Amino acid sequence: MRKIILLLGTIFENMERIKKQLKALLDLARSEKKQTVFLIGNTAKKIDSDFYLTPIRNHSQTIVSGVIVYSEYIAKKISKYIDGKVDYVFVDAEKKIKHKNSLLGESGNIERAVKEEVKKSIFISYKGNDLTVDAADAFISEYFSKDIGGVGGKKVAVVGAGNLGAKLSLKLVERGANVFLFRRSKKILKVIVDSINLIKPKYTDAEAFQADSSVDACRGADVIIGTSDGVSVIDFDIINESSQKLLLIDVGKGSISEQAIMLAQSKNIQVYRLSIESMLEGMIVSLISLHKTVNYKMGRANIDGVSVVSGGLLAKKSEIVVDDYNNPKKIYGVGNGIGDFENELDDIVKDSICLLNRNISK
Repeated sequence: MRKIILLLGTIFENMERIKKQLKALLDLARSEKKQTVFLIGNTAKKIDSDFYLTPIRNHSQTIVSGVIVYSEYIAKKISKYIDGKVDYVFVDAEKKIKHKNSLLGESGNIERAVKEEVKKSIFISYKGNDLTVDAADAFISEYFSKDIGGVGGKKVAVVGAGNLGAKLSLKLVERGANVFLFRRSKKILKVIVDSINLIKPKYTDAEAFQADSSVDACRGADVIIGTSDGVSVIDFDIINESSQKLLLIDVGKGSISEQAIMLAQSKNIQVYRLSIESMLEGMIVSLISLHKTVNYKMGRANIDGVSVVSGGLLAKKSEIVVDDYNNPKKIYGVGNGIGDFENELDDIVKDSICLLNRNISK
Protein backbone atom coordinates (compact mmCIF):
# COMPACT_ATOMS: atom_id res chain seq x y z
CA MET A 1 0.00 0.00 0.00
CA ARG A 2 2.82 2.38 0.90
CA LYS A 3 4.52 1.69 -2.46
CA ILE A 4 1.32 2.53 -4.31
CA ILE A 5 0.96 5.80 -2.40
CA LEU A 6 4.59 6.71 -3.18
CA LEU A 7 4.10 5.87 -6.87
CA LEU A 8 0.96 7.98 -7.12
CA GLY A 9 2.76 10.82 -5.37
CA THR A 10 5.61 10.66 -7.87
CA ILE A 11 3.21 10.65 -10.83
CA PHE A 12 1.35 13.64 -9.39
CA GLU A 13 4.59 15.54 -8.81
CA ASN A 14 5.83 14.79 -12.35
CA MET A 15 2.60 15.98 -13.94
CA GLU A 16 2.76 19.18 -11.91
CA ARG A 17 6.17 19.83 -13.47
CA ILE A 18 4.67 19.28 -16.93
CA LYS A 19 1.74 21.61 -16.18
CA LYS A 20 4.06 24.37 -14.95
CA GLN A 21 6.33 24.07 -18.01
CA LEU A 22 3.36 23.99 -20.39
CA LYS A 23 1.83 27.11 -18.83
CA ALA A 24 5.10 29.00 -19.26
CA LEU A 25 5.30 27.79 -22.88
CA LEU A 26 1.74 28.87 -23.70
CA ASP A 27 2.06 32.23 -21.91
CA LEU A 28 5.19 33.09 -23.89
CA ALA A 29 3.61 31.95 -27.16
CA ARG A 30 0.57 34.16 -26.58
CA SER A 31 2.71 37.20 -25.82
CA GLU A 32 4.93 36.55 -28.86
CA LYS A 33 2.01 35.48 -31.10
CA LYS A 34 3.83 32.34 -32.19
CA GLN A 35 2.87 28.70 -32.61
CA THR A 36 3.77 26.12 -29.96
CA VAL A 37 5.82 22.96 -30.36
CA PHE A 38 6.26 20.25 -27.72
CA LEU A 39 8.99 17.67 -28.40
CA ILE A 40 8.99 14.19 -26.88
CA GLY A 41 12.38 12.53 -27.18
CA ASN A 42 13.58 9.23 -25.78
CA THR A 43 16.86 7.88 -24.53
CA ALA A 44 18.46 4.49 -23.95
CA LYS A 45 20.41 5.86 -20.98
CA LYS A 46 18.90 5.31 -17.54
CA ILE A 47 17.90 8.58 -15.92
CA ASP A 48 16.97 9.35 -12.31
CA SER A 49 13.30 10.07 -13.00
CA ASP A 50 10.62 9.20 -15.56
CA PHE A 51 11.64 12.17 -17.71
CA TYR A 52 13.51 15.43 -17.77
CA LEU A 53 12.30 18.70 -19.21
CA THR A 54 14.09 20.53 -22.00
CA PRO A 55 14.41 24.34 -21.91
CA ILE A 56 11.82 26.66 -23.40
CA ARG A 57 13.27 28.00 -26.64
CA ASN A 58 12.03 31.19 -28.28
CA HIS A 59 12.60 30.67 -32.00
CA SER A 60 11.78 33.09 -34.80
CA GLN A 61 8.51 31.31 -35.70
CA THR A 62 7.76 29.01 -32.77
CA ILE A 63 8.02 28.59 -29.01
CA VAL A 64 9.46 25.16 -28.21
CA SER A 65 9.86 22.94 -25.17
CA GLY A 66 9.57 19.26 -24.40
CA VAL A 67 10.70 16.20 -22.48
CA ILE A 68 13.12 13.30 -22.77
CA VAL A 69 11.43 10.13 -21.54
CA TYR A 70 12.59 6.67 -20.55
CA SER A 71 9.36 4.71 -20.96
CA GLU A 72 6.32 4.46 -23.22
CA TYR A 73 4.01 4.76 -20.21
CA ILE A 74 5.15 8.25 -19.24
CA ALA A 75 5.22 9.30 -22.91
CA LYS A 76 1.56 8.32 -23.27
CA LYS A 77 0.61 10.10 -20.05
CA ILE A 78 2.35 13.33 -21.05
CA SER A 79 1.09 13.32 -24.64
CA LYS A 80 -2.48 12.76 -23.51
CA TYR A 81 -2.23 15.79 -21.24
CA ILE A 82 -0.66 18.16 -23.80
CA ASP A 83 -2.84 17.05 -26.74
CA GLY A 84 -4.86 20.01 -28.01
CA LYS A 85 -3.01 22.47 -25.80
CA VAL A 86 -0.07 22.90 -28.20
CA ASP A 87 -0.09 23.32 -31.97
CA TYR A 88 2.45 20.60 -32.76
CA VAL A 89 3.70 17.50 -30.97
CA PHE A 90 7.07 16.36 -32.32
CA VAL A 91 8.13 12.81 -31.40
CA ASP A 92 11.48 11.06 -31.77
CA ALA A 93 10.86 8.10 -34.07
CA GLU A 94 14.07 6.26 -33.17
CA LYS A 95 13.68 3.09 -31.11
CA LYS A 96 16.00 3.52 -28.11
CA ILE A 97 14.03 2.03 -25.21
CA LYS A 98 14.88 -1.47 -24.01
CA HIS A 99 12.35 -4.32 -24.18
CA LYS A 100 11.78 -4.44 -20.42
CA ASN A 101 10.67 -0.79 -20.38
CA SER A 102 8.26 -1.24 -23.27
CA LEU A 103 4.51 -1.69 -22.86
CA LEU A 104 4.42 -4.34 -25.59
CA GLY A 105 7.51 -6.24 -24.47
CA GLU A 106 9.37 -5.38 -27.66
CA SER A 107 11.74 -2.55 -28.57
CA GLY A 108 10.16 0.60 -27.16
CA ASN A 109 8.13 2.54 -29.71
CA ILE A 110 7.60 6.07 -28.39
CA GLU A 111 6.31 7.21 -31.77
CA ARG A 112 3.42 4.74 -31.74
CA ALA A 113 2.67 5.29 -28.05
CA VAL A 114 2.32 9.05 -28.53
CA LYS A 115 0.45 8.78 -31.84
CA GLU A 116 -2.22 6.71 -30.07
CA GLU A 117 -2.88 9.62 -27.69
CA VAL A 118 -2.49 12.71 -29.91
CA LYS A 119 -5.81 13.46 -31.61
CA LYS A 120 -6.07 17.27 -31.63
CA SER A 121 -2.55 18.64 -31.96
CA ILE A 122 -0.64 18.04 -35.20
CA PHE A 123 1.65 15.01 -34.86
CA ILE A 124 5.08 15.10 -36.55
CA SER A 125 7.93 12.62 -36.12
CA TYR A 126 11.64 13.38 -36.29
CA LYS A 127 14.92 11.51 -35.71
CA GLY A 128 16.87 12.74 -32.72
CA ASN A 129 20.19 11.11 -33.58
CA ASP A 130 20.11 12.51 -37.11
CA LEU A 131 19.51 15.98 -35.71
CA THR A 132 22.62 15.59 -33.53
CA VAL A 133 24.66 14.22 -36.44
CA ASP A 134 23.69 17.14 -38.70
CA ALA A 135 24.51 19.63 -35.94
CA ALA A 136 27.96 18.10 -35.36
CA ASP A 137 28.73 17.92 -39.07
CA ALA A 138 27.69 21.54 -39.62
CA PHE A 139 29.64 22.78 -36.58
CA ILE A 140 32.87 21.05 -37.69
CA SER A 141 32.45 22.42 -41.21
CA GLU A 142 31.90 25.94 -39.85
CA TYR A 143 34.87 25.62 -37.49
CA PHE A 144 37.20 24.98 -40.45
CA SER A 145 35.43 27.40 -42.80
CA LYS A 146 38.43 29.77 -42.94
CA ASP A 147 40.75 26.89 -43.84
CA ILE A 148 41.12 26.76 -47.63
CA GLY A 149 40.66 22.99 -47.58
CA GLY A 150 37.86 23.00 -45.05
CA VAL A 151 37.49 19.61 -43.35
CA GLY A 152 39.22 17.93 -46.29
CA GLY A 153 42.51 16.27 -45.41
CA LYS A 154 41.96 16.50 -41.65
CA LYS A 155 42.39 13.51 -39.36
CA VAL A 156 39.25 12.98 -37.31
CA ALA A 157 38.92 10.52 -34.44
CA VAL A 158 35.46 9.24 -33.51
CA VAL A 159 35.47 7.38 -30.19
CA GLY A 160 32.34 5.44 -29.29
CA ALA A 161 31.34 4.56 -32.83
CA GLY A 162 27.75 3.47 -32.47
CA ASN A 163 24.73 4.61 -34.47
CA LEU A 164 25.48 8.31 -34.03
CA GLY A 165 29.25 7.97 -34.47
CA ALA A 166 28.91 5.86 -37.62
CA LYS A 167 26.50 8.31 -39.28
CA LEU A 168 28.72 11.28 -38.42
CA SER A 169 31.83 9.46 -39.68
CA LEU A 170 30.23 8.88 -43.08
CA LYS A 171 29.40 12.59 -43.40
CA LEU A 172 32.95 13.60 -42.49
CA VAL A 173 34.50 11.11 -44.92
CA GLU A 174 32.23 12.55 -47.61
CA ARG A 175 33.69 15.98 -46.74
CA GLY A 176 37.17 14.59 -47.35
CA ALA A 177 38.32 13.84 -43.79
CA ASN A 178 40.15 10.63 -42.92
CA VAL A 179 38.16 9.27 -39.99
CA PHE A 180 39.60 6.85 -37.43
CA LEU A 181 36.90 5.03 -35.47
CA PHE A 182 37.07 3.06 -32.24
CA ARG A 183 34.61 1.00 -30.24
CA ARG A 184 35.08 -1.97 -27.94
CA SER A 185 33.58 -4.55 -30.29
CA LYS A 186 36.21 -5.01 -33.02
CA LYS A 187 33.82 -7.18 -35.04
CA ILE A 188 31.10 -4.53 -35.19
CA LEU A 189 33.69 -1.81 -35.74
CA LYS A 190 35.03 -3.60 -38.83
CA VAL A 191 31.52 -3.83 -40.28
CA ILE A 192 30.95 -0.09 -39.69
CA VAL A 193 34.28 0.93 -41.25
CA ASP A 194 33.83 -1.38 -44.25
CA SER A 195 30.30 -0.09 -44.76
CA ILE A 196 31.39 3.57 -44.74
CA ASN A 197 34.11 2.87 -47.30
CA LEU A 198 31.68 0.89 -49.42
CA ILE A 199 28.91 3.52 -49.63
CA LYS A 200 30.99 6.71 -49.71
CA PRO A 201 30.98 8.59 -53.06
CA LYS A 202 32.96 6.85 -55.78
CA TYR A 203 35.55 9.59 -56.25
CA THR A 204 36.10 10.37 -52.57
CA ASP A 205 39.73 9.59 -51.69
CA ALA A 206 39.22 10.00 -47.95
CA GLU A 207 38.53 6.82 -45.97
CA ALA A 208 37.34 5.45 -42.66
CA PHE A 209 39.87 3.44 -40.63
CA GLN A 210 39.56 0.93 -37.81
CA ALA A 211 41.68 1.85 -34.78
CA ASP A 212 42.96 -0.75 -32.33
CA SER A 213 42.50 1.56 -29.35
CA SER A 214 41.05 4.96 -28.50
CA VAL A 215 44.60 6.31 -28.04
CA ASP A 216 45.59 5.07 -31.51
CA ALA A 217 42.48 6.62 -33.04
CA CYS A 218 43.21 10.01 -31.46
CA ARG A 219 46.97 10.15 -31.93
CA GLY A 220 47.80 13.13 -34.18
CA ALA A 221 44.13 13.95 -34.78
CA ASP A 222 42.97 17.42 -35.76
CA VAL A 223 39.51 16.65 -34.37
CA ILE A 224 38.51 14.28 -31.56
CA ILE A 225 34.82 13.51 -31.11
CA GLY A 226 33.33 11.55 -28.23
CA THR A 227 30.00 10.00 -29.19
CA SER A 228 29.41 7.56 -26.33
CA ASP A 229 26.35 8.18 -24.17
CA GLY A 230 27.47 8.97 -20.63
CA VAL A 231 30.68 6.89 -20.77
CA SER A 232 34.02 8.72 -20.53
CA VAL A 233 35.84 7.28 -23.54
CA ILE A 234 38.21 10.23 -23.99
CA ASP A 235 40.64 10.17 -21.09
CA PHE A 236 43.74 11.88 -19.70
CA ASP A 237 46.18 9.83 -21.84
CA ILE A 238 44.46 10.86 -25.08
CA ILE A 239 44.58 14.58 -24.27
CA ASN A 240 48.14 14.27 -22.96
CA GLU A 241 49.30 13.29 -26.46
CA SER A 242 47.15 15.86 -28.27
CA SER A 243 48.15 19.09 -29.99
CA GLN A 244 47.02 22.49 -28.69
CA LYS A 245 45.32 23.03 -32.06
CA LEU A 246 42.95 20.16 -31.37
CA LEU A 247 39.20 20.55 -31.87
CA LEU A 248 37.65 18.55 -29.01
CA ILE A 249 33.90 17.88 -29.04
CA ASP A 250 31.67 16.05 -26.57
CA VAL A 251 28.70 14.89 -28.65
CA GLY A 252 27.48 12.03 -26.48
CA LYS A 253 27.15 13.87 -23.13
CA GLY A 254 29.82 12.82 -20.64
CA SER A 255 32.13 11.19 -23.21
CA ILE A 256 35.16 13.17 -21.95
CA SER A 257 36.48 12.42 -18.46
CA GLU A 258 36.83 15.15 -15.87
CA GLN A 259 40.61 14.69 -15.78
CA ALA A 260 40.77 14.98 -19.59
CA ILE A 261 38.74 18.21 -19.53
CA MET A 262 41.00 19.72 -16.85
CA LEU A 263 44.13 18.77 -18.78
CA ALA A 264 42.70 20.14 -22.04
CA GLN A 265 41.91 23.45 -20.38
CA SER A 266 45.41 23.63 -18.87
CA LYS A 267 46.80 23.15 -22.42
CA ASN A 268 44.48 25.92 -23.74
CA ILE A 269 42.46 23.38 -25.73
CA GLN A 270 38.86 24.51 -25.99
CA VAL A 271 36.32 21.80 -25.09
CA TYR A 272 33.05 22.03 -26.99
CA ARG A 273 29.72 20.60 -25.88
CA LEU A 274 27.71 20.22 -29.06
CA SER A 275 24.69 22.50 -29.33
CA ILE A 276 21.76 21.50 -31.53
CA GLU A 277 20.02 24.89 -31.16
CA SER A 278 20.35 26.16 -34.74
CA MET A 279 19.67 22.76 -36.29
CA LEU A 280 16.66 22.23 -34.03
CA GLU A 281 15.04 25.46 -35.15
CA GLY A 282 15.72 24.65 -38.81
CA MET A 283 14.38 21.11 -38.44
CA ILE A 284 11.14 22.30 -36.82
CA VAL A 285 10.51 24.92 -39.51
CA SER A 286 11.27 22.51 -42.36
CA LEU A 287 9.11 19.68 -40.98
CA ILE A 288 6.16 22.01 -40.36
CA SER A 289 6.57 23.31 -43.92
CA LEU A 290 6.71 19.76 -45.27
CA HIS A 291 3.59 18.82 -43.29
CA LYS A 292 1.70 21.74 -44.82
CA THR A 293 2.95 20.91 -48.32
CA VAL A 294 2.04 17.21 -48.16
CA ASN A 295 -1.36 17.79 -46.58
CA TYR A 296 -2.47 20.98 -48.31
CA LYS A 297 -0.38 21.63 -51.43
CA MET A 298 0.32 18.17 -52.86
CA GLY A 299 -2.15 17.33 -55.57
CA ARG A 300 -3.43 18.14 -59.04
CA ALA A 301 -6.39 20.07 -60.39
CA ASN A 302 -8.01 21.30 -63.58
CA ILE A 303 -8.38 25.08 -63.76
CA ASP A 304 -10.50 26.21 -66.71
CA GLY A 305 -9.30 23.22 -68.72
CA VAL A 306 -5.64 23.61 -67.71
CA SER A 307 -4.05 20.71 -65.80
CA VAL A 308 -1.85 21.79 -62.89
CA VAL A 309 0.14 19.89 -60.27
CA SER A 310 2.10 20.85 -57.15
CA GLY A 311 3.72 19.65 -53.93
CA GLY A 312 6.13 17.11 -55.36
CA LEU A 313 3.83 14.89 -57.40
CA LEU A 314 5.49 13.80 -60.64
CA ALA A 315 3.92 15.90 -63.41
CA LYS A 316 2.32 14.18 -66.36
CA LYS A 317 3.40 15.23 -69.84
CA SER A 318 2.28 18.81 -70.60
CA GLU A 319 0.98 19.24 -67.02
CA ILE A 320 1.90 22.65 -65.58
CA VAL A 321 3.84 22.61 -62.31
CA VAL A 322 2.78 25.38 -59.91
CA ASP A 323 3.35 26.42 -56.30
CA ASP A 324 -0.13 25.44 -55.06
CA TYR A 325 -2.64 23.47 -57.11
CA ASN A 326 -5.50 24.89 -55.00
CA ASN A 327 -4.59 28.52 -55.61
CA PRO A 328 -1.63 28.86 -57.99
CA LYS A 329 0.40 32.06 -57.81
CA LYS A 330 3.57 30.93 -59.55
CA ILE A 331 4.36 28.69 -62.54
CA TYR A 332 7.57 26.61 -62.28
CA GLY A 333 7.49 24.83 -65.62
CA VAL A 334 5.80 22.19 -67.76
CA GLY A 335 6.28 18.51 -66.98
CA ASN A 336 7.76 16.11 -69.55
CA GLY A 337 6.17 13.06 -67.93
CA ILE A 338 9.41 11.55 -66.60
CA GLY A 339 10.29 13.91 -63.76
CA ASP A 340 11.76 16.91 -65.57
CA PHE A 341 10.60 20.04 -67.38
CA GLU A 342 9.97 20.36 -71.12
CA ASN A 343 12.57 22.48 -72.92
CA GLU A 344 10.43 23.19 -75.96
CA LEU A 345 6.71 24.00 -75.71
CA ASP A 346 4.13 23.56 -78.44
CA ASP A 347 1.44 26.15 -79.15
CA ILE A 348 -1.23 24.29 -77.16
CA VAL A 349 0.90 24.29 -74.00
CA LYS A 350 1.84 27.95 -74.52
CA ASP A 351 -1.87 28.82 -74.77
CA SER A 352 -2.51 26.89 -71.53
CA ILE A 353 0.19 28.87 -69.76
CA CYS A 354 -1.28 32.15 -70.99
CA LEU A 355 -4.73 31.11 -69.78
CA LEU A 356 -3.35 30.11 -66.38
CA ASN A 357 -1.42 33.37 -66.10
CA ARG A 358 -4.63 35.31 -66.71
CA ASN A 359 -6.26 33.40 -63.84
CA ILE A 360 -3.29 34.07 -61.56
CA SER A 361 -3.31 37.82 -62.29
CA LYS A 362 -7.01 38.20 -61.46
